[in-house]
Amino acid sequence: MMTHPPPYPTVGRDKSGPYGCLYERNILMLRLPPFRYLAPGTIEQATQMLAQEGERAMLVAGGTDLYPNMKRRQFTPPVLIGLRGIAALKDISGSPEQGMRVGAGVTLTTLANHPAFIEHYAALATASGSVSTPQLRNMGTIGGNLLLDTRCNYYNQTEFWRHSIDYCMKKDGEICLVAPGSPRCWAISSADTAPVLVSLDAYVRLVNVRGERVLPVRELFRDDGINPYTRSNDEILSEIILPPARRWLAQRLFKITPSRLIRFSHPRRSSGSPFRR
Repeated sequence: MMTHPPPYPTVGRDKSGPYGCLYERNILMLRLPPFRYLAPGTIEQATQMLAQEGERAMLVAGGTDLYPNMKRRQFTPPVLIGLRGIAALKDISGSPEQGMRVGAGVTLTTLANHPAFIEHYAALATASGSVSTPQLRNMGTIGGNLLLDTRCNYYNQTEFWRHSIDYCMKKDGEICLVAPGSPRCWAISSADTAPVLVSLDAYVRLVNVRGERVLPVRELFRDDGINPYTRSNDEILSEIILPPARRWLAQRLFKITPSRLIRFSHPRRSSGSPFRR
């Protein structure tokens, strides 16, 4: 039994058709579930809020992935902690010669158009500019893209659609419909920037109320469709640390998608290819 409001209310509308005939047009809308929104002004405030709210809360920056998932009832957090008002997360510092630090709240558009990244970290700029559409790149952040929720064709659907197939292992079900005989979930990440950051030997900084830790981007991931990240629920990804650009002679990124339409990439077939001098 669904315990939340129907995510797809139907609105009837009478409209004049050809020859003056009237017809009813049904408009289906996906609605967000109720939630409380918190807006910290600093990383410290955000970590404290996250610690206080615990499992009830989720983090949101651009919201280009989380909000659609909430509309589809893949997530229904009672509390959202917004990171958009934290200036420190939007900072870009350092130099290509010494290495650069990119705040997790920097938008994909900013990275794609930044002269230093276009010249010295070309694969990252290309990856950032290849995500979805200009509107979503204007809102989406590098941190959010890196921690994109895993998905598959069976999971990335509306509540109504998933209910009709008795759900799947990743959410509310017991069987992975990608591989019904498998004991695990095979949902995968489709983050365009992740392969490049791994190949660049980049690091991420994770912070919580107890302190912080820095780890290679490659260690942020694990082969688990349901719990794909080694980041703890009380940790915030604050920045991405890039190595000095002089270590690299060339960078190329190849992105494979089923067509030229707006689709998620196949990350296992995408790679950034920097070559050491």
